[in-house]
Amino acid sequence: MKKFNSFSAGLLILLFTLSCTSVNNPEKVSHYLGNNGFLPATIKIPGYKDSLKIIQITDAHISIADEKEADMMQYGERMHKAYMNPRKHYSLDTSETTFEYLDDILQNAKKDKVELLLLTGDIVNFPSAASVKYVYDRLNTTGIPWLYISGNHDWHYEGLPGTSDSLREVWTKKSLLPLYNGLNPLFYSTVIKGINFVGIDNSTSKVNESQIGFMKDQLKKPEPIVILSHIPYNLNNKPSQQGMATFMDVLTSNSNKIIAVLTGHNHRFSFYFTGNLCQYSTLAAFQGASYSVNIKAAD
Repeated sequence: MKKFNSFSAGLLILLFTLSCTSVNNPEKVSHYLGNNGFLPATIKIPGYKDSLKIIQITDAHISIADEKEADMMQYGERMHKAYMNPRKHYSLDTSETTFEYLDDILQNAKKDKVELLLLTGDIVNFPSAASVKYVYDRLNTTGIPWLYISGNHDWHYEGLPGTSDSLREVWTKKSLLPLYNGLNPLFYSTVIKGINFVGIDNSTSKVNESQIGFMKDQLKKPEPIVILSHIPYNLNNKPSQQGMATFMDVLTSNSNKIIAVLTGHNHRFSFYFTGNLCQYSTLAAFQGASYSVNIKAAD
């Protein structure tokens, strides 16, 4: 396995190529990556007959303090204050609010004729119904289909009693469900233009047996797989949590079928290769960032 980290943001390279292709094995998937997320990535798949233009959006941290939910703000106040003021853009000498950045990203996606939006968690700062409605309404105005998977902040009110699993279950049902468009919040699959997009919620830093079984079932399908999760998988080291360790074994041993894992959480751009699989971790939308990926047939 090789790990490739992004160069520093100050070093601008027009385009560089990292590829799983070799002269002796033309059946491998190729990943062409723009430096530091400045430029779109292209994934070329042998035998693929279509094309798909997607944008990944992660860590927008949209935060609305609604008076109807005033009793919950004791648990959301710190995070709300942390994201209520304008923040510096990740590459430009400008600052905007999280709301303005999200609107910019969505407007550009519509202008660029993006076909699918992939939201990989922490889209809201805490699970207020007002924040979720704001995001849902903005997504709807684009007319672009989207897929969503939860991050650790989407369902979390700081200091609210309960386990991570129970809080996620409660606040998914109370607030987050509209973002899933009827899909199972813990794991789902939907095939779009010949690609099987699989959502796996790892926002509690765990993966359970049901999710592992579901993932194994997806491997029986013919389509190449792109996984959506919030927290990047440490594919170079085996975690202590058994479910996560088993799930990562499934990923690394099936990198011929799983071509990409799209994540966020760390608020920086990085990527990791093993076999055909490239794990992308994307910059935060609260800094004005998103990540464009074009999936195409191999030349």
